[in-house]
Amino acid sequence: MLVVLVVTGATLYLAERNAQARYQEGLDAQFQDQMRLFTALQEARRQAITEKCRALSHSVRLRAALEEEDVEDLYRNALTELQGILNAKASSSDKADPEIPRASFFRFLDAHGSVLSPREFPAGPIDPETLDQTLELMSRALKNVKEQTVGYIALNQGSDLTALREVVLTKVLDWDGKELGALVLGFPVRNIAPADATQSGDFNSGIWLSKQLYIDRKVRAPDQHLLAQGVGEAMTLHNTGYFPADLENGPYLVFYKALDPHTQLEPAYEVCLYPLAASLREQRARRWKIIGFGALVLGVGFVASLFLAKGLSKPVDKIVAGSVENFTLRRQAEQELRETNQELEKALRELKTTQQQVIQQERLHALGQMASGIAHDFNNTLTPILGFSDLLIEKAGLLDDKPQAIKFLKLLRTSAQDAASVVNRLREFYRPLDKNEEFPAVDLPALVTQAVSLTEPKWRQQAQAIGATIRVDTNLQPVPPVAADESALREALTNLIFNAVDAMPTGGVITLETTTENGEAVLRVSDTGTGMTEAVRQRCLEPFFSTKGEQGTGLGLSMVYGIIERHRGRLDVQSAPGQGTTFIIRLPIAKPAEKKVVAATFEQTSRPALNVLVVDDEPRVCEVISAFLRSDGHGVTTASNGREGLEQFKAKPFDLIVTDRAMPEMNGDQMAGFIKKVSPNTPVILLTGFGALIEVTSAQSKDVDVVLSKPVTLGALRKTIEGLLHAA
Repeated sequence: MLVVLVVTGATLYLAERNAQARYQEGLDAQFQDQMRLFTALQEARRQAITEKCRALSHSVRLRAALEEEDVEDLYRNALTELQGILNAKASSSDKADPEIPRASFFRFLDAHGSVLSPREFPAGPIDPETLDQTLELMSRALKNVKEQTVGYIALNQGSDLTALREVVLTKVLDWDGKELGALVLGFPVRNIAPADATQSGDFNSGIWLSKQLYIDRKVRAPDQHLLAQGVGEAMTLHNTGYFPADLENGPYLVFYKALDPHTQLEPAYEVCLYPLAASLREQRARRWKIIGFGALVLGVGFVASLFLAKGLSKPVDKIVAGSVENFTLRRQAEQELRETNQELEKALRELKTTQQQVIQQERLHALGQMASGIAHDFNNTLTPILGFSDLLIEKAGLLDDKPQAIKFLKLLRTSAQDAASVVNRLREFYRPLDKNEEFPAVDLPALVTQAVSLTEPKWRQQAQAIGATIRVDTNLQPVPPVAADESALREALTNLIFNAVDAMPTGGVITLETTTENGEAVLRVSDTGTGMTEAVRQRCLEPFFSTKGEQGTGLGLSMVYGIIERHRGRLDVQSAPGQGTTFIIRLPIAKPAEKKVVAATFEQTSRPALNVLVVDDEPRVCEVISAFLRSDGHGVTTASNGREGLEQFKAKPFDLIVTDRAMPEMNGDQMAGFIKKVSPNTPVILLTGFGALIEVTSAQSKDVDVVLSKPVTLGALRKTIEGLLHAA
């Protein structure tokens, strides 16, 4: 009898222990499988978003907007870049795929971590006051972020998953690595529990953040406090694991795992609650079965007890052996899991290294394309210069035809001015639109006629050289003057004509028309070329997008689009394969106050003769400036650098100083500083070859009266001198 009782008790104990181990092992495997699936989905979603955020943080326009603190332009450009992943912009087809990430908001922080409010821009459906207050609390993590981090924030005091947002924080740096601010993108949090498991009540899952448990189904306050305390104590020791918890509705096994251990934000953990009530009922049933079996054995008789005890000892031995075997298998599984985790971490490090290499290669490729684009624009402007120069040199008889020679010289001067403005127009890629910028009135038909003449060497001579015949037809109806930068608009039209020539390798017709529609000046540029597919037409205005292979830069049409946008106009593209392409430009009519076309004049007027000191280390520039001044009757003394110019100034007085900025030994800023100390009333004109790509700081320009960009025209120099004399 005693043996039977001992065997029964031992069997009960071992069976319960083995069942409990198997149950916990199954729950652990189920949780790990779900976490791997959830992590894979999150990683796939996160990789697309983080790469999009990195690309957006490298946008020249956003950098310029952050640096100039232009919040309106910042959110306008970002809204265009992010329209594919915002809830408000999602299409009906996108909603059918739950794996496509859809952001619920985005915000920008300045370099100090303060939230830049989007005001009226649609930057997400979240209450801006609640969101901005939450982001202010996380902005202190900005200084600890090297480039980018991912984490979670709570938007309100709710306890369900809808109160959480997964956020991607990406720094925005300028070209020198200076911190300009950061982009914050937020996404709704998804539950890792399958729908059938959640509805059946098998288990419940949520996220633990800042000592608060966020879960879809309601958990009572005492249970939340108990879970928060248990999870907090367990997470101080390990990033993943489990522990038992006795809640009001029964015992549970609580699994937890860190969602992103490397985040610079508040750490978050995925928490799963598995009920143990079914397991306990199964254990109780098994216990009663064993007890009943023991009672049956006792009823058989005391005599057969020894025999039965001996027979029952064999299953007990098997159970013990099975328990030891299960324990060994569990240890082996844990070891294999650790080895798998190490391999995954190694693969992740290699993947990050590869991503950095790919990003660096993309940056170098973008710089190469930008350089090709600059060369492309210069070649466009140099084509008429070289073409008309060759005509005047090889056919000297054209010089006898004075009207024709003057026409060619004017076209040469116009092309040279366009070449000088190529660098300045690079700002169109990143500078925001100045709503107060005013343009002079321009005669659009005359500008079209001039552009056709400038591009004639391309569409006539070069086309004929390859056996193609291209004809340019114009239908220029009179239109009111438009407010425009003549050089920029001519460059845009030149790019469109060259693009049309490239689209007609076997020849064709280019048609230019001007009309007035709905109070706007309309210019149509059509060709009979190969045309574009719908996919190409939608992307043809994107920077660096080209269908010409290595021969294309992808910057021509994007530059045209930037110029038209700057002039507050619109650019439409109509095209189909085999039916040619039509670019439609709509420009606003100049206001009545602007309809006074400013014409440059070089008429000699009565001006006082000045004694001028010209300082430049480039002899040709020095010779041109000196010729300008002598043609107006001024006396000129030259110097090749700042130190020589300072010695000339000490030797005799001068009425005006014209100096280059970048010179050896002593630059123009330093020389101007010494001159102003000796003679504060002597005006100084500073010439710079860097154009609008650099800014002259107040410390450098305090001793300079006027800054002129090279190349300097006679009209600009004469107007500047007259302004200085008038001010004096």
